[in-house]
Formats: sequence, structure tokens, C-alpha cells
Amino acid sequence: MEFEVLESTENSMRIKILDADASVMYPVVENLLSDERVTEANFSVEHQELDDPVLFIKCKGDSDPRDVLTETATDLQGQFSKVYAALFEDEE
Repeated sequence: MEFEVLESTENSMRIKILDADASVMYPVVENLLSDERVTEANFSVEHQELDDPVLFIKCKGDSDPRDVLTETATDLQGQFSKVYAALFEDEE
């Protein structure tokens, strides 16, 4: 997946996530919102068939949204790896 940072401030950022869809974005936003450092997280798509989603993250105080997003992605990767292993470990 590729990313394009559209806007970045000290405690917020807006990122276009190329070739992503709602099935990717919902878990990302849900995990971000469960983080106590995050005050706002959402995504929008202007046209579902033509445009890539844009993720918005706003954090409290000195929390860096890049760090929070990196931690969220790492956490999700771990969760999906566990699911994959539980489902397919006998097949390998």
C-alpha cells in the first residue's frame, strides 16, 4: 500500500491511502479511536469507485500522529497474523 501525506501539523495529519477500501479503513479507524492519545480519526472518500480514501488523525497534546498510526498499523498486523496462523497453520 502506498501513502500520500496531504497535510501534516504537530498533532494532526491527513493521508491519502492508495488502493485501500472500507474493509481496510474501518479497522484502522477503530483502532485509532481506541487509543487514548487520539481525539479524532475518520476517513472519507469523495467517489467510491474513483477516489482513494483519505484518513484524518488528530491527537492530544504532544502525541505525534505518525507514531500513533505506525503503532496502530503494527498492532493490526499482529492481530491479522494471529488470525491467519489460527486458520491456516495446519495447511503449511
